[in-house]
Amino acid sequence: MNFQRVTDLCAPDGHVIPAFIFLPDSPHAGTVVCHGYGGTKEHVLALSAVIAEKGVAALAMDLCGHGENSAAIGPAMCDEMEAGVRYVRRFGRAAAVGMSLGGRLALMSSADCMVAVSPAVVPQVSPQGKWMFENFPSPSVREPYSGYVIELLDALGPVPSHNRPCLLLYAERDIPAILEGAAGLKAALPGAELRYITADLRPDVKHEHGLIRYLPRWFNHGELKFNREVFKTVSNWLADHCC
Repeated sequence: MNFQRVTDLCAPDGHVIPAFIFLPDSPHAGTVVCHGYGGTKEHVLALSAVIAEKGVAALAMDLCGHGENSAAIGPAMCDEMEAGVRYVRRFGRAAAVGMSLGGRLALMSSADCMVAVSPAVVPQVSPQGKWMFENFPSPSVREPYSGYVIELLDALGPVPSHNRPCLLLYAERDIPAILEGAAGLKAALPGAELRYITADLRPDVKHEHGLIRYLPRWFNHGELKFNREVFKTVSNWLADHCC
């Protein structure tokens, strides 16, 4: 397997999308692997490596406004996802995998199959979530103001209905609003399969303060990108659906 920096991945407006790729010796398919809001491509390298071990070329890239991507953050990240999907089609069937915001983008893409890990598709962002975004912004994202993600989610628009194969993967104790969105998302995607991760999750806590009760769910959501059960589930599912 080869690991290398990608220098020829460009968005429709011409800007370079920083990326790394894991290349199996004889790839039979390709997938884009996309981080969540406030993340970077480096955060999904472990997942990308496990996917590549299944013979699927795995492209990890920085979304606009994140990591090494100097383009301004905004809905144009949908175009970047599409650029990634087009890039990996050279290896065969194209998949899209994403964490949180990246999962939402994966479901909105033209990929032949998708994996959305705790996708950021919610009826409404909770007061606790809004407070966290406003008061604990990630240093990896260049946003116009703290809490911009809520405006961004509205600007992206709804996930379009389609019947392509999808895996919707959540933590059993995920962010409540994200769990609430799962049923409606599955109903809009007839080809979707819904599963839950149960291993290596933080327990709920009892506390009079709602924000304190919320924190274990926030951490469970963010730590899925390092969860071994996620690695196994995602890589096995892709091996079954990318052939």
